[in-house]
Amino acid sequence: MIQKLSIPEDRTERLHYIRRQFSNAKGVDLPDDWAGGRLNALKKLNSIDITAYARNHHFLNGASTHLSPYLRHGCITLGEVFNSVKARYGVQAEKLLMQLAWRDYWRQVWFAEGDAIFSDLEPPKVLLQRSPLGVDVKSGKTNLPCMDAFIQKLINTGYLHNHARLWLASYIIHHRKMDWREAADWFEALSLDGDLASNHLSWQWVASTFSSKPYFSNKETISRFSGGQYCEGCLAQCPFDASYEVLTAKLFNAVTTPAKQYVITHLPKKAVSAFPTMAIFVHDEMLSAANPIFDKPFPKIFVFDPQIHGAWSLNRLQFVADCLSEIKNVEVWLGDTEEVLIKRGVGRVVTQDTPNRRVRELLDPFVPKYEPVPKLVNVEISPQRLKRFSRYWEKVSPYILRPT
Repeated sequence: MIQKLSIPEDRTERLHYIRRQFSNAKGVDLPDDWAGGRLNALKKLNSIDITAYARNHHFLNGASTHLSPYLRHGCITLGEVFNSVKARYGVQAEKLLMQLAWRDYWRQVWFAEGDAIFSDLEPPKVLLQRSPLGVDVKSGKTNLPCMDAFIQKLINTGYLHNHARLWLASYIIHHRKMDWREAADWFEALSLDGDLASNHLSWQWVASTFSSKPYFSNKETISRFSGGQYCEGCLAQCPFDASYEVLTAKLFNAVTTPAKQYVITHLPKKAVSAFPTMAIFVHDEMLSAANPIFDKPFPKIFVFDPQIHGAWSLNRLQFVADCLSEIKNVEVWLGDTEEVLIKRGVGRVVTQDTPNRRVRELLDPFVPKYEPVPKLVNVEISPQRLKRFSRYWEKVSPYILRPT
């Protein structure tokens, strides 16, 4: 069953409307300071304090840009952020420019590897036991104040500082010996900025299935970069309270396992549509009213498809609705993408290129034309350089950091 939606212009009404339409979605409403859309993305971009960012962005209360959800959904492009920051701050912005490069790197790996990013890209460098993700983790009731605070913040806001993400991932994988892939899927579904490349490849980086060693942290590190807020008065038996040498001996041994291939399900192949209409298919990586694809004289169609968005949290669905409310004359539907496009008499679509195989499978019957997205820097990266960020950075940094 498919349904055409009417996204309210008023934001309060829009939040209520999405909550009604997606009554099974988990989580809480999207707060005003995380409202979606290009206008809010530009506000955050223009409010960056590069001096503060360079000084303290590694701390949980530091000067993060909070641009990741807007980059993930295409409200603003990586190139726009890069050009704006570089023009205003030059090489003073090196730390932020490197973070933008990480996002470009993860994306290029996804384009190169495809669905392989959802399985171990390399054999793990330590033993991974891959136990099921615990209920206590999913509910934020591990009895560790730091981990529970991170999980509750993820559930309630959809956002975590990068260090908190790494600490949580290392706790789940290395201390609790749980499956990185199940945990990555869970985390991505709850994340406002859930990006399959950045998310799943970061979990692999922590697990050591896409890195030379596992990532983990100790109490001293967590306390320092969190301002001690979780350690002061903590009565829990802290699993992180030891030196890195002691934790290495405790958590890891010389036994390793082969790389694991996880089952990847594919959609059944469908016959090519014979309808005459050409349409712009708006997917969830291109939600900017300034996207040049929208200048084409074709109807614009977005579909909340359960096969793509079925596990998404309520606040992320509301974020997408905020974005869609800024795009003129876009049709918004709920249901099966193929049914929607057939009902609209669509035979061919044009859309923005994406490495998301599920989106591409949904569009295959409509002979899609994929418009490319400009690279962060116009330089070819060999497959070998994509094996490690350091090799990628060696190639692109001269272009990224050169004076304007």
